[in-house]
Amino acid sequence: MRHTLGMAVQESIPWLKEYLDAVNSQIGELYPPPHSTTIESAAADALSGSGKRVRATLALLWCEVFSGDYRPAIPLAVAYELAHASALVQDDIIDHSDMRRGTESIVAKHGLSNAILASDLLLFNVPKMVAKYSNLESGRLARIFDLVGEACRATTWGEFLDLEMARGTEGTEQDYEEMIRLKTSTLLSAPCASGAMVGGASDEQSLLASRFGEALGMAYQVQDDTLDLIGDESALGKPVFTDLRGGKKSIVLIHCASHCSSDDRRFILSLLNRSGPYGSEEISRLRGLLEKSGSVDYARERVMRYTRAAKDALGSVPESRARSLLLELTDYLAARYY
Repeated sequence: MRHTLGMAVQESIPWLKEYLDAVNSQIGELYPPPHSTTIESAAADALSGSGKRVRATLALLWCEVFSGDYRPAIPLAVAYELAHASALVQDDIIDHSDMRRGTESIVAKHGLSNAILASDLLLFNVPKMVAKYSNLESGRLARIFDLVGEACRATTWGEFLDLEMARGTEGTEQDYEEMIRLKTSTLLSAPCASGAMVGGASDEQSLLASRFGEALGMAYQVQDDTLDLIGDESALGKPVFTDLRGGKKSIVLIHCASHCSSDDRRFILSLLNRSGPYGSEEISRLRGLLEKSGSVDYARERVMRYTRAAKDALGSVPESRARSLLLELTDYLAARYY
């Protein structure tokens, strides 16, 4: 199943192949086989082409919006894929996840020590990729470095807040929204803004791209968290209820817990931080509660609200092929089932 998710995305969005091929070609040159060390092999596995490459594609498209050509943003796109891959390796370490995108996670395949070092190897290559833009005006290059650094910082802080929420018994919608804004949205808004900068956008235009990415990131994460509870394992490439087992609280669970009986609420809390498997009756009961309370519909409405905000940010962008592709990608990500 190594390439199943990536292939599924390309089948849904045929034009994406051109962009993915450009990025994957550059990624393949970073750790080409044969690998002399285990951490190089682990890093190469973490960068495998089975992901959707959303961040890379956003950087390329926003560069194309303002320059008519996505190719100048390829090193930047690779930088964000490196940062994202590093974050996923750490995420699986923290969550004790054995599966990622339908195959063994890096920590399960290569061991804890090698996974930590591979994550570092990926992350420390990020500034090296950005440094390829030495021909840019120094102020613009400094802003791109700042965007990349801030995205990595915010993602780390968001992961910490996610853990803090998982350790507690309570969590509000506001807590959740702030957490996913940091953990997910900044690593989508930064590629948009910096891709626009590489394409020659003004500061105002780059801010517009950033707003688009932040709204899209919020929609993306709410959808992802909802799929963890109601999705299909074969489509997701990982077991459902993974976040629930780790005590993670999504907007779906928070809404349901505040709109059900005290007995049902105690049942929901009993499912958090579960070490063993969930029974079919437990899964059915929880999914029934989510539907009965309207929590799934509530989350979907949030996804559509954030999606509309992303589209609104595109409203002042001149018509172009890249703008049309951004709109199509936005609709796809909001409606995806994996």
